[in-house]
Amino acid sequence: MSDCEFLNVAKLRIIGTLLNSFVKNISTFDMMRFLLKILDFLVVSNIYVALGVLSLTWISQELNDIENTNLLFFVFASTIFAYNFTRLVRVHPMLLEGESVRHDNIFRLRSLLWILCIASGIWAFYLFLQFDKLISSLIYFMAAVSIAYAIPIYKKDGSWVRLRDVPGIKIFLIAFVWTLVTVSFPVLEQGAPFRFLEHIERFLFVFAITIPFDIRDMRFDDFSLLTIPQILGIRKSRWIGIGALLFAELILAYRFFFEDAMGLWQALAIYLTYELAALLIYKSHPQLPERYVTHGVEGTSILMGLLFLLSQLI
Repeated sequence: MSDCEFLNVAKLRIIGTLLNSFVKNISTFDMMRFLLKILDFLVVSNIYVALGVLSLTWISQELNDIENTNLLFFVFASTIFAYNFTRLVRVHPMLLEGESVRHDNIFRLRSLLWILCIASGIWAFYLFLQFDKLISSLIYFMAAVSIAYAIPIYKKDGSWVRLRDVPGIKIFLIAFVWTLVTVSFPVLEQGAPFRFLEHIERFLFVFAITIPFDIRDMRFDDFSLLTIPQILGIRKSRWIGIGALLFAELILAYRFFFEDAMGLWQALAIYLTYELAALLIYKSHPQLPERYVTHGVEGTSILMGLLFLLSQLI
């Protein structure tokens, strides 16, 4: 062995020894805490929710035999932009009203989040220029809704009101917009057949997983919002969410047996997600940790995408 080869072997052994020592010094708890911090950042930056919207859109593309990577990228980028924008423009007033630790984290990272918001907005705008007039019109509509959701647009009793402040509308608005983005977008862009039941099923799923967010926010929301938990209470709200998922499962079964809309494993992937979402809704409560909703309930959309991907490989 030459001197050069000997030195290279010695260097590799030293590096290996250092890495081995580093791994031994990191406990499982430290590793879990590190991964949790990464997950927390994905949630605060709204990359997490964007992955959920991306997953649902991709599932719709697969079920309708559509391949459109640009649309998936646009959905991902525009979701990051829209969610960050709507939260950044109102995070300071929320803090003054004594909102949650979640808003404190948004305020602390606001500079980084604005950079992410602007960058994702530029990316989304570049992809937007490639769509036809029909899709562009739909995007204009949803952009207007997003702006009206975050910024006051009209006066009521001497105060400016946002769309989200209109009594009883918030949960239906969220489910409606998510359904447009994750189902209507791919179908209209590709000219695929319009499937009404597919839209209803997606609407029911998003409606159901939004209820735990309203239950969580009962401590902060003004009663004038008239959310479902405020009107009916926590217990009945849970059963409404579970009932919505039950109807979604019935539609899923109908589409599987009578419309041949998907394979067995694909249907099972969606069904298992519905069942887990129902369990999370059943256990939801205002006093549960913030991560229960932001990581767990929000993550059901991502889980559906992962299970659906696994079903494609079977």
